[in-house]
Amino acid sequence: KQWYQRRVAITAGNGGSYWKDIDMGSVLDKIDLSQFEEQFKIKTKPSMSGVAKIIKRKVECLSLLDQNRARNAMIIQRRVALSPSDVAKCVEQTDLGELPVWAVELLHGCIPSREETDKLIAHTEKITEFGEAELFCFHLSKVTRYDRKLGIMQFIGTFDEQYTRLLSQVKAVKEVSYSIKDSARLKKVLEVILALGNYMNSGRKGIAAGFKIQSLSRVSETHSGDYKVTLLHYIVKTIHASMPELVGFTMEFSHLDEAKKVALKDLVDDIQEMKKNLDTVLDERDKQRDNFVIFSFYNRAQRKVKRLGEQTRQMLEGYEAVCKAFGENPKRIEPQEFFKFFSDFFCQFEKVEKELNEAATKKKNKPAHLTKEASRNLINEAMV
Repeated sequence: KQWYQRRVAITAGNGGSYWKDIDMGSVLDKIDLSQFEEQFKIKTKPSMSGVAKIIKRKVECLSLLDQNRARNAMIIQRRVALSPSDVAKCVEQTDLGELPVWAVELLHGCIPSREETDKLIAHTEKITEFGEAELFCFHLSKVTRYDRKLGIMQFIGTFDEQYTRLLSQVKAVKEVSYSIKDSARLKKVLEVILALGNYMNSGRKGIAAGFKIQSLSRVSETHSGDYKVTLLHYIVKTIHASMPELVGFTMEFSHLDEAKKVALKDLVDDIQEMKKNLDTVLDERDKQRDNFVIFSFYNRAQRKVKRLGEQTRQMLEGYEAVCKAFGENPKRIEPQEFFKFFSDFFCQFEKVEKELNEAATKKKNKPAHLTKEASRNLINEAMV
């Protein structure tokens, strides 16, 4: 055989110079070329008589399925790598050892329709003439509640992963909701912001009792008269100088990054879908009382889903409480939006802390010959 390559010419202007010092001879000395030739030699084409036999065999098969449908069925069976009867047996017995989840997902694309099933059953007496796809679909059609059992197998196979993901999201929203609402240090920081904001606005507006969380983003956008620092810089300096007990308050909310990614409606919908799927498993358990896989799974899963339901109830109560505490309607604002306001503010706060620490370090390490004026300018530049 040949390897079709695009060649590179080595020119005087350094073109293709990467290949200039390549020593192909020393490489070929280390390779078993006889084996290479055997593996890559052109295979002999089958004789016309052999091709004729293959064509004849295909023509003799009884084709009952649509061409595209038959092709897809054959691809699925070959990937699953089990005989049609073994696949049917695995589905009947909920055997995820022989038929793993990825194979179950593939089989969802090969559920015989009522019309196909009727057609296959009508030709049962000619089963020995069935093509590969027809035989595969015939065995699947013999499985009672085939599509339902596939769904149950997929649910069983993915349950632990889904449960872990959902419980993690529920706990994140619940814990951050209660942490923000009950944090004494965060409340003090917000008191500082409110007090300074009221002082700044006292000449034009009345005293505000509180502020919307959307206002947190404006703290870092409000500049001093000379535009060299922001209100947030002043607040951070004030807290470090006069309220050291508040330093590090941003570290209290360890689940905030996960909570701010949660879409509450999607989360609740996924939990309801899990409960619905578990009800289907219960119904199938009652129909297959001797199926140990379904029996044992249901007993284990129903305890977990009950726990998830209780955690969800607490999460919804906590999220509603924190939203209302800040004057927000929990039905109109998602955790993705609500918690992002706090996350962004905490990031900005920590960024300013870092800037001021770097400025203080420069001040401490400044050359002794610098004048007071030059030193002050250096710090001011660091704080801009």
